[in-house]
Amino acid sequence: MDLETLQFRARTIQRIRDFFIRRGYLELDTPALSPHLIPESCLEVFRTEYLHPGTGEATPLYLVPSPEVHIKPLLARHQVSMFQLSKCYRNCESTGRIHSPEFTMLEYYTVGASYLDTAAITEDLFNELLPPQPPTTEADPFAHLRPPFLRLTMDEAFRRYAGFPLSSCHKASQLAEQAQRLGIYEPEGNPFCQWPWDDLYELILVQCVEPQLPTDRPVLLMDYPAQVPCLAQDVPNPADPSRPLWKQRWELYVAGVELSNCYSEETDPEKVRAYFQQEGAVKAKSARIPHSIDPNYWQHFQHFPTCSGNALGVDRLIALLCGRTTIQGVLP
Repeated sequence: MDLETLQFRARTIQRIRDFFIRRGYLELDTPALSPHLIPESCLEVFRTEYLHPGTGEATPLYLVPSPEVHIKPLLARHQVSMFQLSKCYRNCESTGRIHSPEFTMLEYYTVGASYLDTAAITEDLFNELLPPQPPTTEADPFAHLRPPFLRLTMDEAFRRYAGFPLSSCHKASQLAEQAQRLGIYEPEGNPFCQWPWDDLYELILVQCVEPQLPTDRPVLLMDYPAQVPCLAQDVPNPADPSRPLWKQRWELYVAGVELSNCYSEETDPEKVRAYFQQEGAVKAKSARIPHSIDPNYWQHFQHFPTCSGNALGVDRLIALLCGRTTIQGVLP
């Protein structure tokens, strides 16, 4: 990395830090290693071990894919807004234009806020980091990064870009029919009719919806399907309160790049316990790198505050602010 980019990266990270400190957030510096992780079937982790002096006994440890596992117990205990800038680690993912196994994450939790409040905070952060808007007579090279963000529900995005509302397909067989209609490649020996709902949803999202999202302004893709497990609160369903259709979750896309992932955080300890059991079972069965899960983690949520959390990829953000299409030039 050249000196100019190193300096720009340092200034940007400092401005992010100043932004949250001015707003009263507590800055954290939690460990990169953990004996337990939150189970997430969508990602793989790095495993290492601590060798005890004298005995040589090995204790498994894992590099955190996110500081969330450490931050949430602190949120439960202290009930104040918090943020952290730190390295995170994810295994078995492709490396290249926007991926690296080690990357810098900004994670911030706002007490008393929902995912809609965090959308406004994130817009304020962008305004803080972007240069002033030029006079209307001049072209704005940062127009595609400027708030306000376009808000688009997942249901509407599927209707616009895949030709059907996601809410019309509650069964895997219905999504399989849509994937075939769209002409998506169907692997030989693994027909879509054998795929689970969430895999078909992800396939259509990645191949048909994401590539067509607008790139002339940032896009919040909102209200993710409840059939995809995550620790986000449900969007209330007036028609059937016992059957939520959507989660209070959004992801931010900027210039076609997925940049951040936000929830109205789940606060119900029983729902957290159920999530850990469900996702833990999936991880135990299918993970390439199985990891330990704290069976008592749900107890932190017995007094957990209403809050919203957002995880933002700092390397990708810096690349966008530099006008680059890859993170490789902005990684130290």
